[in-house]
Amino acid sequence: MKPILVLFTGGTIASVSSGGVISPDKGRGDYLLDLYRKTSGDNDTQFETASPVHILSENLCFDDWNALIKALCSYTLDDYSGVIITHGSDTLAYTSALVGMLFRHTPVPIIITAANKPLDVKGTNGLFNFSSAVQLIREHRYIGVFTVYEKVCLSTRLLPADTALDRFSCYGGEEGFEGVSEFRLDKPRERLLDPDITLKNDVLVVHPYPNFNYNSLSLTSRPAAVLHTLYHSGTACTDLTHGGERSLISFAKKCKALDIPLFLCGTKGGKADIYESMGEIRELGVNTIDRISDVAAYVKLVIAYNQQQVNPARVIYTNLFFEFL
Repeated sequence: MKPILVLFTGGTIASVSSGGVISPDKGRGDYLLDLYRKTSGDNDTQFETASPVHILSENLCFDDWNALIKALCSYTLDDYSGVIITHGSDTLAYTSALVGMLFRHTPVPIIITAANKPLDVKGTNGLFNFSSAVQLIREHRYIGVFTVYEKVCLSTRLLPADTALDRFSCYGGEEGFEGVSEFRLDKPRERLLDPDITLKNDVLVVHPYPNFNYNSLSLTSRPAAVLHTLYHSGTACTDLTHGGERSLISFAKKCKALDIPLFLCGTKGGKADIYESMGEIRELGVNTIDRISDVAAYVKLVIAYNQQQVNPARVIYTNLFFEFL
């Protein structure tokens, strides 16, 4: 069996708790591997390791993603049985989606995993998650990008954990494999992009809530695109009273005047009925990304507007790694 490449990026799984404060510790990577060998009895699996970044994942920015992308691109993945990326849980869903979309053509499984507590704290699931990732690679059943956190999820469907129980869920259902049969996961997909891109152009995300004032948004930073999420029914406020400051219609016109692409995420797609509140939005010709999580939609736009290889629309509307339901 070829070695497994392990890329440590920090997070709780690579942290220690002292005096009530959790902090990253670069020695946790070796500790994790030693712990795995001692508890599993697996002395056959060989690991090659690197640490392209070492942060608490809430501090994640484009520079860190760029470092991870460059690291993955620097290896010939065929030389390995698979890749494990250990990561913080706060932004686990975002990095999972990024790796899933950019490395859709991977010839080996890439597994992103994390922990709820440091490895030496009672109740941690870090060792279980890492061991499960190793087992998934050793089974040689699937090729692609997956997230392992107490269960296996398609990387592009993972949603952020809730703040009460720290539990992750998946877009479209608890199992996260809705509509995806096993035979679609046992072979590489075609390469759409060279994943070795550099992220620098911002994408702004806007979430609706009652009484939201669009005048509070400044577009002076000129984001490359704006993603506007919707309520679960595929709606947002379009009432033009109050001077239009609460209306998505006014905001859409503002984006159009500034030539900033605006995308709506949360639309149902197909021939589903729409509420009258969204009728004029349709007439304005606002772009929609149907049947996808807001996390995956954001990452799609980040990739689309930070590469020059294909038309952004091809990235946005191609099902890169099962992110569309």
